[in-house]
Amino acid sequence: MAWDAVPKAEIERRRLASIDALNARERSDFDAWYQEKCDKDYWTFGKCCAGCDHWSSDMGNLGHCISAGIVSGDQVMRSMGIKFCSYTPAPGFPLTQGSFYCGMFCDNFDWAELKPDYLRRIGAMIGDVLKTRPQDARA
Repeated sequence: MAWDAVPKAEIERRRLASIDALNARERSDFDAWYQEKCDKDYWTFGKCCAGCDHWSSDMGNLGHCISAGIVSGDQVMRSMGIKFCSYTPAPGFPLTQGSFYCGMFCDNFDWAELKPDYLRRIGAMIGDVLKTRPQDARA
């Protein structure tokens, strides 16, 4: 089939599908990089939101603490350190920095399931042995 025989609408559909596929691949690459950054922070600095099972973040070293429960929009803003704003977001989970640590920290992830080269990159291995889970470096 020659390209001049393909309808313009089909060519445009394929072009848009190609763009969507590239965007999804770039997002997947970013997600893997960001997860590695958070894991490295946890293994470098000790217990922190970046290593907590209750923390949900997809960029910017800022995420929602789902363990804290839903709070008012005003409290969401206060969790970011903003005391006054003309915009009040909808109620949601409070936001925390990846380096923040609270008493609800939880890490039940089985780190041994990950590949050794990844564990070395994030600082979770000494030689060929998985380190014990990080403790609070600020204590």
